[in-house]
Amino acid sequence: MNNNAEINSVFGLTEKIKDVIEGSMTLRSVCVRGEISNFTRRTSKFGTDYLYFTLKDERAQLSCVMFEGADALEIDPQNGMSVVCEGMVTVYSAYGKYQLKCYAMYEDGEGASAAALAALKARLLDEGLFNKKRVLPKYPKKVAVVTSPTGAAVQDIKNIISRRYPITELCVIPAYVQGVNAVTSLCEGIRRAQNVGADLIIFGRGGGSSEDLDCFNSEVLAREIYASAIPTISAVGHEVDTTIADLAADLRAPTPSAAAELAVPDINTLKDELDAVKLRVKSTLARKIASNEMLLSVLEKDVRLNSPTARISAWQSRLNTLRASISAGIHDKLNTAERSLMLTARSISAMNPLEVLSRGYAVVSKDGKAVKSAEELQVGDEVDIRLRAGEVGAKVTRSGNP
Repeated sequence: MNNNAEINSVFGLTEKIKDVIEGSMTLRSVCVRGEISNFTRRTSKFGTDYLYFTLKDERAQLSCVMFEGADALEIDPQNGMSVVCEGMVTVYSAYGKYQLKCYAMYEDGEGASAAALAALKARLLDEGLFNKKRVLPKYPKKVAVVTSPTGAAVQDIKNIISRRYPITELCVIPAYVQGVNAVTSLCEGIRRAQNVGADLIIFGRGGGSSEDLDCFNSEVLAREIYASAIPTISAVGHEVDTTIADLAADLRAPTPSAAAELAVPDINTLKDELDAVKLRVKSTLARKIASNEMLLSVLEKDVRLNSPTARISAWQSRLNTLRASISAGIHDKLNTAERSLMLTARSISAMNPLEVLSRGYAVVSKDGKAVKSAEELQVGDEVDIRLRAGEVGAKVTRSGNP
């Protein structure tokens, strides 16, 4: 170490660099042509708009801000727009980086990279590369994750899957997710995923700038995704723009965490659904058992009523009833006949001449004919007198009317 060298703080050195850059007459007023990316518009507490974006071309990129004049722009800045910005180069000390502080912006036509990307999307769409959308497995046994092994994305996926569906096996396949080797690395990762026994692939990263996501707009990667025999979920993590990889995948997730939630079911929800099914089955079985018990009771009663023993018992009971009824009827008839007979006997007995004679009366007959009047007899006539006990003969000695 040079003992005579001045030791600067980070801030001190940054301020020196800032003085050099911002003190340069050349950099105080510059015009820069480039394509807008990572565009963000924010509103200050005073109600004015602040613009933050990147200007880029094929070989470099430049951070830009625009405070004054942002509200008065005649154009509506958008990602992919080619513009010419006028401003001064400043240093942002907090991050130790230089930036272009713009005070004017003019449209310069559609950006070349945006136009190329749109043309590529249209061509791949015509080829049908975005049409294969397969149904994801409902209960995946093994999920392959093609991403950076050290990034936050893989940790988010691991945590969510282990919490939601811990019985799923997770296989992490390392891959570069930005830079010049990213496309080759991602393609190799998807090919490797075909041979690890996985039934679902998640690929992507945890967001980033448009430049960081350039590898996911590769035609080569899109064709590798389309050729996959296993369903894929794209988890690039950039909600504003849709990459070509998002379109080629079977399903697009806005973030790696969302991809993990889409990949596996929630085991707690499954348990609740299973409990509900068990409750429905139990309730259904209980109703069926109760219904069958009721039916069995009816059938048992029907069997008892229609069994030979029951039928014989019923007929025996009916026979006993009929026998009792007949016996009672006969008895009543006999009593009635007996009473009638007694009454008839009394009447006959009352009208029996012998009964009359027993009370002291007699029957007088002449020549075998009963004499009913004294006028029928003359003095000297012989008559027969029938008494209750025996007969006597007599001669009339006196005659006259009573």
